[in-house]
Amino acid sequence: MPKISVITTVYDAKEYLPLTIKSILAQTHRDLELILVDDGSPNGCGAICDEWAAQDSRIKVIHKPNGGPATASNAGLDAAAGDYIGFVDSDDLIEPDLYEKLLAAMQQSGCKLAGCCAGGIDETGAPLPEKSVDCPFTGVQDALDLFYDTFQNGGMYAMLCWNKLMAAELWQGVRFDTSFTYGDDCNVLHRIYDGQKIFCLNEELYHYRSRAGSLTAKPFRPAMLDDLRLYRMWYEFLLAKPDRQDLAQWALARWWQRFYLFYVQARQQNQLNSAAKAAFAAYRAQLKALMPCILACPHISGFEKKRAKLFAASPALAYSAAALWGKLQGGKA
Repeated sequence: MPKISVITTVYDAKEYLPLTIKSILAQTHRDLELILVDDGSPNGCGAICDEWAAQDSRIKVIHKPNGGPATASNAGLDAAAGDYIGFVDSDDLIEPDLYEKLLAAMQQSGCKLAGCCAGGIDETGAPLPEKSVDCPFTGVQDALDLFYDTFQNGGMYAMLCWNKLMAAELWQGVRFDTSFTYGDDCNVLHRIYDGQKIFCLNEELYHYRSRAGSLTAKPFRPAMLDDLRLYRMWYEFLLAKPDRQDLAQWALARWWQRFYLFYVQARQQNQLNSAAKAAFAAYRAQLKALMPCILACPHISGFEKKRAKLFAASPALAYSAAALWGKLQGGKA
């Protein structure tokens, strides 16, 4: 059995996939298997997977009808035989010693999780310094505490699977929620982190590609509100834990911040169509239900509490008031 199972879900990455596969197979830790999950890709990616599998016995290929990244990741998890699980996106690159260093950190510290920093690259592979994913901590940390950086600063480190190595036992009975379009790769991490320590390496060992056609690069659309489902889920999960009340309040503060920013984005991009209005209406109902909690939240300012109350009454009025104030101050809504 391999020590490490690396899962790569594949869809519409024909140009980059061979480079990704090469970087995984070039790992200095060679006791690994690479599971390529062809998620019904229409542009020949499945054939590329098969060609590489014929060249290296460490590669497994799964062909499945298109069902989205979460279904593909779950298929990879079901097939994984390693003691540890890693994820690499099909257009990304990793340093040759990524898994050697992460595994060594886990074995030396006794942690069942390890993570590293990541750097963005463009479509040509050139670095994008402004896209870096920095480590908010160094060394052994409480895994759930990583979310402080996410909720307070918008940091991505805690929300990523691909910059980490995880003990396979943590995935027993845990699979990604396939109903998510956005957040499909992080909607179970709170369950993976719960009760665990993580070793954080302050080294950039992963390079993720930022492409114009990727989901995260597209203009606003209602499916992006999956982010609000994600933060609400984290809020309720943490609220149920007596020792995580402060973190839960930060999750709620972030939920409201993301809600308002999504609305502003939709308005400014002229994307507030009927579908978007219906989606915002559903979350506005949640806002009204959460209003007592928002008004009591210590991490939401008095100004933002007033804005939330006005927004719950009339989103258009709240936006217009903010736009007017921003114009007077020379800023934005």
